[in-house]
Amino acid sequence: MRQRFILLAGILLLFWHAELRAADGERCPQQPQVVVLVADPAVRREICSAADQAIAFLAKFALSPQRDIVLEITNQQIDSHGYSAFGSYDSRSDRIQLMSYAAIMALSAAPTMYGEPFDRVHYAGAIAHETTHAVVQHNLAVKLIGTSAQEYLAHATQLAVLPTQRRQAIIAELGVGAWESGDLISDAYMAMEPGKFAVKSYLHLLSLKDPQPFIQILLNSKWFYVSVP
Repeated sequence: MRQRFILLAGILLLFWHAELRAADGERCPQQPQVVVLVADPAVRREICSAADQAIAFLAKFALSPQRDIVLEITNQQIDSHGYSAFGSYDSRSDRIQLMSYAAIMALSAAPTMYGEPFDRVHYAGAIAHETTHAVVQHNLAVKLIGTSAQEYLAHATQLAVLPTQRRQAIIAELGVGAWESGDLISDAYMAMEPGKFAVKSYLHLLSLKDPQPFIQILLNSKWFYVSVP
């Protein structure tokens, strides 16, 4: 009887380990719903840390993963709706693709983020940005929301995970304030001024005494813009 119990426990452990690997990926220790498809343990730790910070920040606004988030690293440039991007999230497959740090740094033009040279700090921010898109998708009140609503949360989270001094330096350099009542948070502004869009979104979100009503506006938004109450 004891031998049968040990054998059964061993079989269950094997099944549990197979599930944990999630199709040749590894689950993050602190956020097991995040599955990282990369062989390098150091890169995996870096990705897990950034995703963990993003999920912790979003939890403050009652947004959390509802299923697995799969994150795959590629050495190829990523096409996102016709534009070259460091990362992208596909809601159909619930999968994130992210360029490796080496691939980004090997681009012919020196990469930048929010007006600064791209570095490991901003790489963590890019991971947080794409993780946010997945978490938002998991919490939608409608099937699909507008780009500006998604990007508001993604850019706000991306800034939030940066070290305080770096974030403050970016805010000071870009010199804009929070979105104000009557403003339109739009795709067009984001396309023209992505750094300023990020700062305005971060400052606005952090200024809200009760953010939940505005979060619900975002999760229900179907338009190319969001009107600030």
